[in-house]
Amino acid sequence: MWQPVPIVGGAYSDETRPWSAQDCVNYLPVPAERPQGRSPSKLLTPPGLRLFAAVGTGPCRGARNVEGALFVVSGNTLYRVHANGSSTSLGTIPGVGPVGMSHNQITGGNELLITAGSSGYVFNTRTSTLSRITDPGYPGAVAVDYVDSYLVQVEPFGRFWFHSELADATDYNTVDRYESEASPDRIVTLRVNQSEVVVFSERTIEFFDNVGAATNTFQSKRIVIQTGIAGRDAVAAIDNSLMWLGDDGIVYRLNGYQAVRMSTHPVEQEISRCNIALAQATVWEDRGHKVWYLTFPDGLTWGYDVASGEWHRRQSYGLRRWRAVGLVRWQDRWLAGDYANGNLYEVTWDEATENGAPLVSERISGVLHGEQNRLLVAGVEFVFDTGVQSHSDPDAFVDVRYSKDGGRNWSNWRRRSLGEIGEYAKRVKLLRLGQGRQWVFHVRVSSSMKRDLLAASILLEPCDR
Repeated sequence: MWQPVPIVGGAYSDETRPWSAQDCVNYLPVPAERPQGRSPSKLLTPPGLRLFAAVGTGPCRGARNVEGALFVVSGNTLYRVHANGSSTSLGTIPGVGPVGMSHNQITGGNELLITAGSSGYVFNTRTSTLSRITDPGYPGAVAVDYVDSYLVQVEPFGRFWFHSELADATDYNTVDRYESEASPDRIVTLRVNQSEVVVFSERTIEFFDNVGAATNTFQSKRIVIQTGIAGRDAVAAIDNSLMWLGDDGIVYRLNGYQAVRMSTHPVEQEISRCNIALAQATVWEDRGHKVWYLTFPDGLTWGYDVASGEWHRRQSYGLRRWRAVGLVRWQDRWLAGDYANGNLYEVTWDEATENGAPLVSERISGVLHGEQNRLLVAGVEFVFDTGVQSHSDPDAFVDVRYSKDGGRNWSNWRRRSLGEIGEYAKRVKLLRLGQGRQWVFHVRVSSSMKRDLLAASILLEPCDR
């Protein structure tokens, strides 16, 4: 008799493969919010990337929505991007790495501050001018955020953090500088959370509050977390909180004044193989999903969905990582830059490719075993949401392979059709797989159509040891 076999889940591939080889690539694990569905959870096809604009030569170093106006730093140039996808060059921003971007409000417009290490630049939307900050009290900056009409920043060498004058991104007072008081470690970056300045140093985190003084406006709250941050870009705000990669290679979320561990041991094992100082965090939120992404230039891209509490991976075709960087919400759509060129993509549910390249979704199941008894698998069937295509797709196939030793060795791939338009009852089935003690199934699909994976069933019986 056919019986259910767990197929849906997140990324949890441990170094000890027979214990857990689970992986989830380019799928969003979604638990059922009500009983009596087809299955307790499903793997949802994630949004793809559709080309919106070509902005300069790239790479994308940062993007910012300034009260309805979209600005992108591509290569060494600042651009304003228009609704029709065209862009206007506004001036030069030197450097090669990610920039910090934030803005304030001034009479008749806004000031966009762009930090590029030893220098800072301000674009005034009222006068449409880009200028370098020349105030002698400005030391340059590597990070920036906004609070209470101040633009708070970190000095390039991490000796102190500082802020602009009230509603003026070009004016600075050398008195308004603050050291990390709790520990002498170097300041790496900062973010504003619940109107407090959260200062991330190499080994500690400290909180500062606006006390309303004319000078020395901010004071330490004398609250310290004994955990640092891996790198300047390893933090992003999500769901009214902050998530970051710690100096110990663990992902944390801020809960009040406590650092709560969010990563798993398998995720941390993979992180340990990367240069954590280069990690880049960004956020995408849509249709109830709130996903915090962490990309390593020399490793993988990990996503944590607050809604499901599950980790998954994003991976672009031909790469180990996801090519999307600098995600920004603008005009009721999500846009992402490209880490390698000037492309600006719309992140959309209506696209199951990445600018025409295959969006390959994969799921490696957990280990199915009979307490070391051999299991004879007469058949396995995977339940997809088939037949919902809007047009014919020559790549409407699913590839399946299996392992009998917990994920160390694999069979050849077997290909099955996902069906044609309207073929809602299409069954993806494999028969006569043989005997094994530790069964793992690997499903791979790259169709340009929706290919949600709902469930799996298996026909098996125990054998002699």
